[in-house]
Amino acid sequence: MGINLDCPRCGKRMTLDFVTATVSCKHCGYVRTTGLEARAAEIKAKGRRPTISLTHSGEVNPRALTLFHTGHDYLFQDKKAEAIRAFQSAAELQPDFLDAHLWLAKTADDEAVKRDHLSTILAYNPGHMEATRLMMVLNGRLTPEQAERALGGEEPVVQRVEGPVETQTTTLKCPVCRGDLTVQPDTGRVECRFCGYTGQQPVYKTDTSDSLVAALLERKTQPTRWLVGERLLHCNECGAERVLEVNQLSMRCPFCGSNHVIEQDALGSFEQPGGIVPFRVSRAQAGQAIKERLQGVSERLRGLFGNNKVARATLSGYYLPFWVFDALLEVTRTRIDNRPSRDRTRLPTSPYTRTQFSDAQYDIEVCAVKSPPPALTNQLGDYHLREVVDFQPELLAKYPAQLYSVDFDQAALEARGLISTAMRIKYGQRELGDDDVTINVFTNIRQMSFRLLLLPVWIATLVEEDRDIRTALVNGQTGKVALGKAQKPG
Repeated sequence: MGINLDCPRCGKRMTLDFVTATVSCKHCGYVRTTGLEARAAEIKAKGRRPTISLTHSGEVNPRALTLFHTGHDYLFQDKKAEAIRAFQSAAELQPDFLDAHLWLAKTADDEAVKRDHLSTILAYNPGHMEATRLMMVLNGRLTPEQAERALGGEEPVVQRVEGPVETQTTTLKCPVCRGDLTVQPDTGRVECRFCGYTGQQPVYKTDTSDSLVAALLERKTQPTRWLVGERLLHCNECGAERVLEVNQLSMRCPFCGSNHVIEQDALGSFEQPGGIVPFRVSRAQAGQAIKERLQGVSERLRGLFGNNKVARATLSGYYLPFWVFDALLEVTRTRIDNRPSRDRTRLPTSPYTRTQFSDAQYDIEVCAVKSPPPALTNQLGDYHLREVVDFQPELLAKYPAQLYSVDFDQAALEARGLISTAMRIKYGQRELGDDDVTINVFTNIRQMSFRLLLLPVWIATLVEEDRDIRTALVNGQTGKVALGKAQKPG
């Protein structure tokens, strides 16, 4: 929660000046001292200008750098207008000098000017932490106090919740007759099986991805990060209460059979999906796909060493949560020729060459649950995300959904690994005859964005005649099958 910004004198909203670190009211002139202002005053009392660290990663024109430091000398002397002119000259001399734009955004009084310079920075470097933080304040996503907290090294306190947490749910009932709803597989429309009510056609999802930098900054400003073990469902139809496992997003009341979708809990400990991909593979098609996979050559060979014939099976459809990432990349490829110089008859003659590429990776899918295990969900193959539609609780009327147990920051680490591997494969190939050449590929992620989607999966439990148990998954959109290893019961 942010600190109250209501002016104690007139009650109107106050603002934070990032240069003077002053919280003030533009309406009545009230000024409040903050921790930033106190630190600035302490530095100034010592009689020396604070050292300014550059965020610009490339080369800086010497004249532009001189103008930039001159601007800070003027700021130290409380000559704001002269400082702005110096920063502006530095930015005009080198338009991609990000620190000049950053301090123009910090010193400007006009919000439009601030936004213009911050947008310039993010156009050159979409992952710029400081520009992102200031833009989030302008957009109202962070309060000035939260932005100040994000500067510090404090992390949210992880707090485990004892006992079930109350939830707010949506009951999936027909608005006409209060009957059960279902989803028509061909059109994706929500329908009532009793009165014939038909909902609106699902809307294909526009881009609602979030910046990973912004999300991490926002999380850092929260004082507490809650770990919830159980949630409490209060049925709006029959009044019964039931304790739910933490990984359930939708479920049926065991007493009256009404279908519920959790919208939020009392602690706001999770976020709703941003979109959903409808089922395209029917239950019969999923079962047939598993049967064909079991009749493959590898399974017949396995049957030579054990009885892997299936005695009985269960098959159910679920929506599993996936974090989906997009990334803008800067790839550096180094080629090291390890041969003696006399043996280098072909170009390049230099033993060391370095090349840079700009690249991008889209729709990197990371399953956000621990069960089924990643060893299986990673085999489901890619989904066609052009079919993502806007998430509505009613779309879970036919198949239940799980909540994520792997958060976006953990999933982002796995996505980075997948991206780095893809770039090593793409740029790490050696040419014919380059046996004595070493290729190194380094991937720098300039920007990463993500979204949470519900993707369709058929989950089967196969009990073999020798009582071994196997799990099989079927991609509910493409029909691709993933078979787990046989396990002894218990």
